[in-house]
Amino acid sequence: MNKHTSHRQISDLPVEGTGRSRAGIILKNSGALGASTILGKFFYFLLFILIGRHLGPGDLGKFTFALSFVAMFGVINDLGLNLLAVRDVAKEKQLAEKYLGNLITLKLMLGVLAFAFTMLLINLMGYPRDNVKLILLIASAALFNTLSGGMRWVFHAFQKFEYESMIGIVQNLLCFALGFSAVFLGLGIYGVGYSQILVGVLIVFLSWFVIKKRFMLVSARIDWSFWKEILKQSVPFALMLVFTGLYVNVDTVLLSKIKGDQAVGIYGAANRLVQAGKMVPSVIVPALFPMMAGISKAGRLEFNRFLEKSAVLMFGLALPFSVGTTILAGPIIGLFYGAEFAASIPCLQILIWGMFFMYISIVLGYGLISKGKQKANTLITGLGLGLSLILNFLLIPRWGNLGSSVAVLSTEFFVMSAGMFFVRRLMGFDFKGFLVPALKVAVATLVMALVLYLSRSLSLYFCVVAGVATYFGSIFALGGLYDYNLYKVRDLILTRTA
Repeated sequence: MNKHTSHRQISDLPVEGTGRSRAGIILKNSGALGASTILGKFFYFLLFILIGRHLGPGDLGKFTFALSFVAMFGVINDLGLNLLAVRDVAKEKQLAEKYLGNLITLKLMLGVLAFAFTMLLINLMGYPRDNVKLILLIASAALFNTLSGGMRWVFHAFQKFEYESMIGIVQNLLCFALGFSAVFLGLGIYGVGYSQILVGVLIVFLSWFVIKKRFMLVSARIDWSFWKEILKQSVPFALMLVFTGLYVNVDTVLLSKIKGDQAVGIYGAANRLVQAGKMVPSVIVPALFPMMAGISKAGRLEFNRFLEKSAVLMFGLALPFSVGTTILAGPIIGLFYGAEFAASIPCLQILIWGMFFMYISIVLGYGLISKGKQKANTLITGLGLGLSLILNFLLIPRWGNLGSSVAVLSTEFFVMSAGMFFVRRLMGFDFKGFLVPALKVAVATLVMALVLYLSRSLSLYFCVVAGVATYFGSIFALGGLYDYNLYKVRDLILTRTA
């Protein structure tokens, strides 16, 4: 493939205004990400269950702590460069090769820096040798993930999410298959760590191959002036990701330091279930973001209408999910982890409501970024980090797992509230249009909750099916959302355009 072929393919990719509906593009991309996320999270979730059931809460705690510790400082790998690249290339496709070549080199350097910082800090903190060894393995895998991440943003910018879906499925399937092999070959938790490194290497080559064949040449570049420019622009994104990475993972790290691996294993079991629930916004919101960036150039009314429908969609998914999980927490923990993890039940019942607030805040946050208000988003996440640190330090020593759970819930509520404040103040967003569809969601969820409560002693599978059917049946009976019925559910996102 030569350079001219690359430019021809870039120009052939769909952009806003080509006659395809926005709703159709979003549904296509959400479907692609959905397949990847559901299957990917499923396989990775199976790996957690495997570790918990066969290696016990202690090793599950070590693995959870290693992932959180590396992720907490792994934001150095990105510094918001992926978000910046997606936003800019979604608007100007011809910037793609310049961004790609420079980000590969720059992110590799950042990945090495993050690796060195992570290993220095874990040794200074005086953790046992076995914890340090596992973190070394996970940090090494993260370095390769950084390199592949320096390429895979291209799929988002061009709204070709089917390639991201394919690579994501392969990555998580390999994580489970190789991790499964390590456990049953008696290699223990360290064997799982080595398997993560091998997966990272394979995904780097797969990402490079797909982009080279389907999009453009992949060649590393060093353009110092461009680096200086994008690093300066990425500061608000970088701070936002640093703050987010810290407050999302600091609970696990502090819990490990104060209460030990066993406590982290109990907490991590519940938190991993909640992370599985968070796959929904990780499917929908990335599909919305390139479209948001394009619509941000339109009038305020059109953009705010898009944001309103996106927020209602997230609310309509989050509320029944949170209520249902709260009622069925006991059977859920028993099914996946067994009686040994009974202490995870109250953690799950608290953490699931933190997820509820996150569903709303993530849409508002991306709305602010699309409108160039990323400084406000950075401020929100910075304040959220401060609140998380204070609450964790206050609550963990006395309440342990439950203290961490309450800290997460409180932080997510604050972030959502602050997001609502800023989208109203900076973008003139009016929540009045949100109220009627939100009321319908609340009524339908109340009916569902009654059904679940009365049938909670029956099979978990029956309860889930009955709850889902009751909820959507109630929404249909109430006339749907935005006066559309369930057969036109894509209009919950956005109406068709010419």
